[in-house]
Order: sequence, then C-alpha cells, then structure tokens
Amino acid sequence: MKPLKAVLDGTIGRVIDKLTDHFLPAKLSEKEREEFRLKAKDLVLKEIEQDIRVIEAVNQTMQAEARSEHVLQWIWRPIVGLTFSAVVVNNYILMPYLQVFGLQPIEIPAYLWNTMLVLLGVAAGTRGLEKWQRAKGHK
Repeated sequence: MKPLKAVLDGTIGRVIDKLTDHFLPAKLSEKEREEFRLKAKDLVLKEIEQDIRVIEAVNQTMQAEARSEHVLQWIWRPIVGLTFSAVVVNNYILMPYLQVFGLQPIEIPAYLWNTMLVLLGVAAGTRGLEKWQRAKGHK
C-alpha cells in the first residue's frame, strides 16, 4: 500500500489540509487540527483500501469465470460489452445519419445503463490496475 500512502500524502492530503483549514473552527488548537487531519487521512486510506479489496474480489470472480468450462459463465461479460457498444453505435453514431430511413433508437432504462456501465467499468478498471502494477513491478 506504499503507492496509496504517497497519493494520500500528495494531492488528497493537500485537499484534506485545505478543507481542515477552511471548515474547522478557528478556536481549535494546531494540535487538534493535526489530529483531525491524521484521522481524516486514515479514514480516506481505509476507504481506498476497502475499494481495492472489492475490486480485487470482483477480479478474482472474473478470472474464475474465464477459466470455467461452461460457455455461458465466461461469455456473458463480452456479450454485455458488445450489447452496450451496439446500443451506443446505433443511438449516437448511426441515428443522426439513418433516422430519415426509419432507424429507431434502442431504449434502455437508466438502471440497465448503470448496471452495464458498472460491469464494464469494473472489468476495465481491474485490468488497468493489473497492468499498472505489473509495469511498476508491484506483482
């Protein structure tokens, strides 16, 4: 978690410091302000570590699915990705040009869009994190 500590001491730490200076009452001593800063940074670090654990768990699940002998267990994510891509191409690339020929938008409820975006985001994020860690020599 050394890279996380560096990020926390860098940009995120500076944001916490500025927020602390701006929002904490002026009557607090510098020691109390510093204690608050340390607790806030520790809380942010714990949240980031928890997020990483969740992403790693999802990644392990995806890897297990990919090794499965059952086609439906490993092909469903690519199907979701292809479906998402098809809707985007239809609604936002082809529609402006082909609407005069009767092309209709594909209506997808917001909760399904959100689900597809989360699935694709987690998949891309975990793969990107793995590549970044390999490139930095962390694994």
